[in-house]
Order: sequence, then C-alpha cells, then structure tokens
Amino acid sequence: MKIKMILSDMDGTLVNYPNKPFNSTWDVFPKILSAQKKKEWFELHDFYLGKKDFYQDWFDKQVSLLRGLSVERAYSSFFPIPYSKGVESFFNSLNGKYIKGIVSSGIGFVAEKIKEDLKFNFQSSSNLEIESEKFTGKGKINFDISEKGRAIISISQKYKINLEEICYIGDAFNDIPAFELVGLAVAFNPKENELEKKADYVIYDFNELKKILNIK
Repeated sequence: MKIKMILSDMDGTLVNYPNKPFNSTWDVFPKILSAQKKKEWFELHDFYLGKKDFYQDWFDKQVSLLRGLSVERAYSSFFPIPYSKGVESFFNSLNGKYIKGIVSSGIGFVAEKIKEDLKFNFQSSSNLEIESEKFTGKGKINFDISEKGRAIISISQKYKINLEEICYIGDAFNDIPAFELVGLAVAFNPKENELEKKADYVIYDFNELKKILNIK
C-alpha cells in the first residue's frame, strides 16, 4: 500500500482540550460564556446530539450565542493549542513526503493555526464570522458532522489521489464514514468500540504512525 495523503480529524485527535464532554474546540466556549448562555449552550447540545439532518440548525443556534464575545478573550482560552501526544513530533518529521490535511467540524481559527504550525497543505473546518474583534454570532460549516465520507471523496478528487492512497486518523463515531473509504484507517485514542472495529490500527501516540507508515 502506497500512502500519499494523511488526513486527520482535529477535535480529540490532533488536539486534546481539557474541557468536556469531547475535549474539543467547541467545548472551550462554555467556560467563557455568561451563566445564562452557558446553560443554553448545553441545552442545545443535549437536544441536538445524535439527531441526524439537524446539524446546520444546531450550528446556527449555538454560534448565535457567541455574538458580541471578544475574540481576544476567546483566543486566550484556545491558545496555546494542547496538541495530543506525539502530534508535533510526528508531523514535523514528514519533511514534505505526504500531502497533509485537517478534516474537521471543529473551530476554523484553531485548524488554521495548526495548519501554520505543522505545515499542513490545507484544512477544512467550521468558520466563525468576526467583525471589529468580536464574534458576530454567524458562521459557516464546510460539511455536516455526519458527512466526512463525502468530504474525503471531494478531497481525493481535488488532489487526484485514490482513496486507497489516503491514511485517515480519527477518534469518534463521526469518523466511521471516512474509515470505510480510505486505504488506511487509524483510530487515535478511540472514544467508541465501533471505531476500533473499523480501524486498521489503534494508536495512543502519533509517533506510532512512523512504524505503521514505515517512516525512518
């Protein structure tokens, strides 16, 4: 198997924020919202989680709670990025041998910083609108949380790389559609047993990928 592209999920995979429930970029916001907005945030989470075909509604309503929030205040909670074990070492060792991309429904400004830090070729994530150094309460998703498979196909076509030549790394249920398409599926610190079953390999340190990919 010749792998030419390495794609990775972000939340819970490339990054491991200490906030619950998913250690994700989205989980950072509640701690910097007012008590009332924090309550509404988790009510939306409990209502929409697991409901297919409603991700856009969930996204729009949750992002609306950010309206007026200072970007500077938010950035102080998001940065520096808490990279998962081995992430920086592994990606800095590749020396341009692979096309590297982030495929995530997480926060775009974090994905963009990772792209810059680790010299990824591209990132696809959720963008939040900013004006006058504040969030406007609007944003845009690049794909539904359940449609990573579609996103992977689109990326493979754009870069003219066969699906069998792609390694994808993820940690949660919404990564399963991607696992079912690519040539090499790697579960990092998996959150569900079903993901482990679908994975070719399970790792807990990104440096373990060096052996899997035969990187010296």
